[in-house]
Amino acid sequence: MDLVLVLLVILVVFVVLPLLAVLVGGLLVRRNLHRRNRVSPDVRSPAPASWVSRPDAAARLHRRLRAAVTVARHAATRGGPSSPLPELAADLEREAVALDADVVMVARLPRAARRPHLQALADRVQTVERAASQMSVLAVQSRADLTTVGGQDAIGALAERLDALEAARHEVARVEEAGGVRRASPYAAGG
Repeated sequence: MDLVLVLLVILVVFVVLPLLAVLVGGLLVRRNLHRRNRVSPDVRSPAPASWVSRPDAAARLHRRLRAAVTVARHAATRGGPSSPLPELAADLEREAVALDADVVMVARLPRAARRPHLQALADRVQTVERAASQMSVLAVQSRADLTTVGGQDAIGALAERLDALEAARHEVARVEEAGGVRRASPYAAGG
């Protein structure tokens, strides 16, 4: 009886527990990989986990959207207490998530049918990247409020609002320079 108990303990300690640890570790790694693969940390992504490192066009578009949202989220935290950058970043994030779903859908098309759609999506991804970049620059340049602009599609309206703010910052910089005001930081000036 003692021998059976000792063998059972050895089996559990040296076989079952390591297998269980590997299984749990694998599940945690898989979950972390899927979370890292999200365009928005708050929304599950339909993109396959392999897109974290795959070199094909759809995977690259997905990663570019992920990076743009990361930039926009970071800019939103630096915009100041009364800044509309958090709202703009949330708008951009929603658009990026929707665009990512389109990328996943197009990636499932046959290769020949996929190419023209991917080019159109690449143009839209570039618009998202430009908007995120503008948000980042504006967050560094100032903590000034953005003006609201009515408009076309959500990304286009966002880009117009950011363009208007950037133009206003340049005008303020010109007026300050004409008045002899010198900024301490090169990032604070209008460019």
